[in-house]
Amino acid sequence: KTRCSGCKEVTYCSKACQTSHFPAHGKICPAFQKHNCFLLHADAQTSRPPLDDIAGQLEPFHLQNYGTETAEIRELKRRLGWSGASEVGKFYDHAGSDTWYYFVYGQRGGKGEEKTRNEVANMVCGETRGDVAIIRSGPAGFDTPENFTKSALVNALDFYKTHSRDAVFAERERNRFGKRTGFDLSGVPSFDATN
Repeated sequence: KTRCSGCKEVTYCSKACQTSHFPAHGKICPAFQKHNCFLLHADAQTSRPPLDDIAGQLEPFHLQNYGTETAEIRELKRRLGWSGASEVGKFYDHAGSDTWYYFVYGQRGGKGEEKTRNEVANMVCGETRGDVAIIRSGPAGFDTPENFTKSALVNALDFYKTHSRDAVFAERERNRFGKRTGFDLSGVPSFDATN
């Protein structure tokens, strides 16, 4: 028997049966529904350790004001009750994109509140506490796909279990800048063109 790798709820008698049913199941499976934002919870949502159940830590969260940082922050504060929000990191996907990245907002403020360490976010943002919101973003002048699946985000986060966020980010920035300018930056050890 096999199980849907996305929702982990539907079982099939064989891999062939699962493959043939995917066109129908993919339309209703929560892991393959597209959203413009996901919350990554710090507190365990299941009994499994967070790094062993990344999908279980994610919740779709549709941003109505997607597209400008000020409006996104305002909405996160209002809808989640955060006293403040700001960028806590950004990371590229697992598939080699160099024209967009995942942008991570974290809660700021709330003096005296002890927030849980966010084990999954720590892989891609450094030391992070509390829930975070993840969207897609990118440098000006590049098309950024707004909506993405939970499955794509899980694959990207899972990638950083075995890859250095800093090394991947530097490589993708070199690639993007090189394409834009025509310069070969392959020998440059550290490069960040996001500013």
